[in-house]
Amino acid sequence: MDSNFSEKDLVNTIERESEFLVKIRNLKVYFYTEEGIVKAVEGIDLDIKKGETLGLIGESGSGKTVSALSIIQLLPIPPAKIISGSILFKTKDLLQFSNKEMRIVRGGNISMIFQDPMTSLNPLYSVADQIAENLRVHQKLDPNEAKTEAIRMMKEVGIPDAEKRSQDFPHQFSGGMRQRIMIAIALSCRPSLLIADEPTTALDVTIQAQVLYLIDKLKQKYNTAVLYITHNFAVVAEIADRVAVMYAGYIVEENSCLECFVNPAHPYTRDLLSSIPRVDRKLDHLEVIKGSIPNLINPPSGCRFHPRCKDVMDICSKEVPKRLEIAPRHFVRCHLYS
Repeated sequence: MDSNFSEKDLVNTIERESEFLVKIRNLKVYFYTEEGIVKAVEGIDLDIKKGETLGLIGESGSGKTVSALSIIQLLPIPPAKIISGSILFKTKDLLQFSNKEMRIVRGGNISMIFQDPMTSLNPLYSVADQIAENLRVHQKLDPNEAKTEAIRMMKEVGIPDAEKRSQDFPHQFSGGMRQRIMIAIALSCRPSLLIADEPTTALDVTIQAQVLYLIDKLKQKYNTAVLYITHNFAVVAEIADRVAVMYAGYIVEENSCLECFVNPAHPYTRDLLSSIPRVDRKLDHLEVIKGSIPNLINPPSGCRFHPRCKDVMDICSKEVPKRLEIAPRHFVRCHLYS
């Protein structure tokens, strides 16, 4: 983009209306390592509407976090390299932005909650200072205004005695409270998109429920779209409007949350759902998906799921299935439908 593009111009441009908040098209991300080229993300397409929550689910190593980090350009380059594609955020391709322009977008228009708040928060600064820093950079508040707003955000996310605890350091908070601080930082500038990368993984079930409720409440208050990355279908069922199922670098199915549970189309989605224990039926044993995620340096030919698939056909090992829309906004990559 133009090197003379000002911060005001960028913010005004990003605020223009469009049908979808985010449109990812043919995104390919490879990692160049000593062992070989890791084909981590292989041409994904993904849409996120304003104000909706999209759950991105799949096994470890599917490419979920790499896809999210590509949006805000926090991939380690090298060894990572975005080979092709576009990431349109309110009609502007983020992959064409300079580092300076991305710093304006990152934290202001798009924020991210990371999995482990203890490694994301700076141990040398008070939590209020870390919230206030985001406000000073993106909202141009003076130090006193930023501190006042930081304390207000701490109250918003349910920190008891927020004014008193504002000068405490991250190690003085529990895991659940640290995650609330991360949410306060992420939402302090009212971003249009919040990326949550398994923010409840290290928390017990009770605290997890509180954090999910908090994210959903603030999302509705500020009309923020959420990309929620998880392994847990129960979490998806709780908060997501739509679900994208990812496997070995591909989005294999994308559908509404309800339809994903009621009418899963891809064999991988069906197998994931079948492996969840259920209280409404008696089982002699849990269903499992045989094998594991393939080595993405030398992935299987054709459909990457075919070595583990119960519905495998001859064509599955020869051709990569195309992305098909089998119903309105229900997309699937599978030869069963081609």
